[in-house]
Amino acid sequence: MCKVDFPQLIHPRQEVTMKKKIYIFLIIILSVSCSVEVEESGSSGSNDGSATSPVELTVGTVKSGSVAYADYSFYKFTTSSTGAGNYKLVVSSLSITDSWSSSSSVLAYLYSDSSYSSSYLLEYDSCLASCTMVFDYEDNLHANTSYYLKIYGYGNATYSLTVSEGSSEGSTNNPVELTLTTPHSGTVEGYYWGGQSYYKFTTSGADNYTLSMNNSASLDCSLYSDSGFTSLVSSSYNNCTAGANLSKIFTGTSSSAGLSGNTAYYLKIEPQASSIAAASTTTYNITVAAQN
Repeated sequence: MCKVDFPQLIHPRQEVTMKKKIYIFLIIILSVSCSVEVEESGSSGSNDGSATSPVELTVGTVKSGSVAYADYSFYKFTTSSTGAGNYKLVVSSLSITDSWSSSSSVLAYLYSDSSYSSSYLLEYDSCLASCTMVFDYEDNLHANTSYYLKIYGYGNATYSLTVSEGSSEGSTNNPVELTLTTPHSGTVEGYYWGGQSYYKFTTSGADNYTLSMNNSASLDCSLYSDSGFTSLVSSSYNNCTAGANLSKIFTGTSSSAGLSGNTAYYLKIEPQASSIAAASTTTYNITVAAQN
């Protein structure tokens, strides 16, 4: 509502008709100004949190939220001590007004640092309607670690957010430990470009070692010599051939050298679906054992 005290604009001895014209002109201008102000305030939304004080999300718990037109809301969540793996952000009950985009309603950014700096950006995804975004990055999310979400609104949006664990296991920092000769019931969720599971095993002696799995969907494997999963152990002799029921003999740096004794090796299991739309969860038993 606009309230204006009109000042004395003309001398009392001037014509009354002139007063009326001036007052009418001012009223028209102020009426237009008031109308514009009402329209602007009616189109504003609200944001959650700030970069210095993000809203805390609890993994597995629904949280209602909102973001204003062309603005940002800020959130954070912390994985559990056993929570290494991929994660999903479920955006439900999504409602938006005044959107300037016909293809997206909200855009979510995931960061590894509270600065929300682009140098710490892990990945981003968007959706038009209620959707599920899968955050798996290159090495999955680590256990007992805080991550930071920033949501951009293409309009004034309200929604419910749920961060939940996916089905891929381990991460480069927290691979799942395999015990030799003992089957491990494992899972992996994703597609060719993301969603892998990470494992570690320690050899008992110098020998060739066998990998046996009973996966129904096509998977692939890679063997590494370092905990950062960056140094392949001669891919010519140790990488799997993608397919169902993975089986591989790890022979080290040649066809018969074998793996070193009392040494930790690192194994990555990778889905083979060609697109995120075709991504699925694959369960299997995985066993590593000495060949002799």
